[in-house]
Amino acid sequence: MLLFYLTLTTTFPTLLISSSARQIFREIDVNDDNTISQSELGAWFNYQDVEYLKKNAREHFTMFDKNHDNAVTWEEYANIAFGSNHVDTCKEVYDNKTPPEFSKLGKQVQDAIMTAVRRWRAAGGFSMSQEEFTGFTYPELFQHMRNIVVAEAYQTYDTNRDGKVSAEELLVKKFKLTSRQVEEFSKGKFDIKEEPNMLGLKDRNGNGIFEKKELSYWLMENRRLMRKKESEGLFKDMDSDGNTRVSLPEFRSNSNKIRWSSIGRFIDIKEEL
Repeated sequence: MLLFYLTLTTTFPTLLISSSARQIFREIDVNDDNTISQSELGAWFNYQDVEYLKKNAREHFTMFDKNHDNAVTWEEYANIAFGSNHVDTCKEVYDNKTPPEFSKLGKQVQDAIMTAVRRWRAAGGFSMSQEEFTGFTYPELFQHMRNIVVAEAYQTYDTNRDGKVSAEELLVKKFKLTSRQVEEFSKGKFDIKEEPNMLGLKDRNGNGIFEKKELSYWLMENRRLMRKKESEGLFKDMDSDGNTRVSLPEFRSNSNKIRWSSIGRFIDIKEEL
């Protein structure tokens, strides 16, 4: 969940792993029983996904840390994220001021600056360490950022500004569901198989309103649940004999499926000679 400038970048971090199928198999097989269980594959999948996000944040941290002092100030961030001509405006907004120049900016830029300010304060303050910057960049990875993640959801989806996020507001605006589908969802009858981004999202009491706890669980857990679902499908494909374990030969013959997965762009499985 990167902000403004970062959402416009298309660069990816360098590879996390470049090894043979055998070496990767051994890494996944944490209990050394020479097979891979579904839980082992799922844990590895999630770990690599989180490591990718952290490495991506580290590389952006280096980009923003212009004076190489192992810290990124709000000024350094604003200079790149919003442009050098808006640095003074961003500094004043951070200091709870409303400079005239701010009102002249487009709404998208205003919202991005305010979101960045809220995250920046929650993650660490005016000057950030690498770990704090990672929390700023990907707040859903850190429990102490839970409140800011939920606050951003309210800012985005509470379209009538009544302090609530209704099923209609979220499901129609984000997922483009029809009124009938919204009703089915509230009754627990909507099939979310085709919408993995909805994993973890539930209107538990069926009142048509997503409570803060419901939103919080979805926002903080959705990515992990998506990787879990993906790894379960991958495990099923690899387990060709259906014995609920994946052997090294099964892993080798299906390693191309990892290349096609969501983590495949940063996992290089080398051919074995």
